[in-house]
Amino acid sequence: MSKSFKALFKVSLSQSFDFRRKDKAKNASILVPLILIFIFGLFLSTIYSFIFSIGLYSAGYVEKINLVLYAMAGLSSMLALVTGITKVKGALFGGYDYDLLASLPIAKKNIIFVKFISLYLMQAFYTFIFVFPATMIVTILGKNPLWVLDGFLLIVFTPIVPLFLAGLLGTLVSFISDRFKFGNIISIIFYIAFLGAVMYSSFIMNSSNSGDEMDVTGILNLLNVFGWFNPSTKLFSLNYVILPHLIYVAANLCLLGAMVWLFARCYDSIHFLMTATRSHQKYVEKDIKQKGQFKALLILDFKRYFSSKMYLLNTMTGGVISILCLVVMIVTFQSIDDPQAIVILNQIAPFFVLLIVWCIGMSVPSAVAINFEGKTMWQMKSLPISYKLYAKSKIVMSYLILAPFVLIASSVLTAFMEKNFINIFTAFVLPQIYLFSMCSIAFWINSVFYKLKWSNETEAVKNSAGMLISMLIDFVYTALLCVVLIIPGIFGYFFVGAILTILIVLIVAISFYSIVRKTCSRNINAIEV
Repeated sequence: MSKSFKALFKVSLSQSFDFRRKDKAKNASILVPLILIFIFGLFLSTIYSFIFSIGLYSAGYVEKINLVLYAMAGLSSMLALVTGITKVKGALFGGYDYDLLASLPIAKKNIIFVKFISLYLMQAFYTFIFVFPATMIVTILGKNPLWVLDGFLLIVFTPIVPLFLAGLLGTLVSFISDRFKFGNIISIIFYIAFLGAVMYSSFIMNSSNSGDEMDVTGILNLLNVFGWFNPSTKLFSLNYVILPHLIYVAANLCLLGAMVWLFARCYDSIHFLMTATRSHQKYVEKDIKQKGQFKALLILDFKRYFSSKMYLLNTMTGGVISILCLVVMIVTFQSIDDPQAIVILNQIAPFFVLLIVWCIGMSVPSAVAINFEGKTMWQMKSLPISYKLYAKSKIVMSYLILAPFVLIASSVLTAFMEKNFINIFTAFVLPQIYLFSMCSIAFWINSVFYKLKWSNETEAVKNSAGMLISMLIDFVYTALLCVVLIIPGIFGYFFVGAILTILIVLIVAISFYSIVRKTCSRNINAIEV
């Protein structure tokens, strides 16, 4: 191992994980979300692993409890694949240090290996959250110490398969998204697939009774499907003592070597394709004059939105989750045989509109719309652009992005509730007005708490005060609406609660949109570029 390789490896790890000399505020914006994700993720994965394991244990399937361990490794692989696709372009081929690295006496395979290590450590973080609790629970219930070795090997080697697939698919997705307006739609497919898998597993767990043979069979089938998310875990099913572990290690090491060799061979070519024709979103005065200010600004905002996987996926989560939750509820309700229970569920179904309201307000695009101007904010401020039209463009774009999801969720909701005018009217009107109000609130917050100096999209979207504050407001806002809607409904006056709720949301929407129009010029002028 050469000195240059050791130095590159040390610098790479230092840049990614050494927080001693960095800005404290920036460290907090990175570390606090990671700590919260770690704690919350461990809690949820422990619950999932325990419910699956105790279900199999109670039904007498002790020898099959280790399937829970492989299923959790499969789920972590799916999450690693989804997140890896969004990061592979910048981590492998989009760095600004390419010219420097190319001039150093370091083999391309060593450069790729170091870059993959950084991605690997990130994916290992997710793997540990899923696999470690499952290892402890499975080993204790199954009383098989060998499963500790399975868990250790899974924590170490599980990220390799999704990392390889993320490298291939991420490169392809990045290549497409740089040349087509809506290329990032491919990322949404993987994202929805993962969320759908999680929702489906929740449905299985909630609808399964440990004493029912058919339900246990369903759980076993579900665990088997999750295990196939990382096919290498199937090597543990070989009927030997240590040989499966050796084959598993050898297979993953061979895949890692092949991955490094392949990307090293194609490194220069892929880097050229990624950067030579990269699209740039700029304010062009000619376009503004030809199309009109509002249309030109709106088109530019949509292009910027669909050209960023982080921006797109993070702000589309609420809409996707609202639909998936309601679909799972419908499937759950259809499995209930008690007619009286179905009548009661139909009566309380209109209150589920609050679920749509809460989900869509979690992360609206306008909460970070100004952040994404980044270092090009001076272009907008230097042109004769109306700040009111600029604000309107951000709000309208944010609304139009999530409105279709809200419409689908409302349609799903009406499928399993009592059909009358007030129920249908509330299901369709309340979420749409709420969405517009949150888009206005979030933009106003972002115009005050903005972040233009960022080096990657994660800082602009996830580590943003605008996004965090708007999420907290969504919680408080929804809690208030729950009180207004549910209390009259308890006494049989759902009509009164619905009208009051819609009026409150309408007043908030009009008020904050007016506030944005009155204060946008002052706030934008105060933004330092």
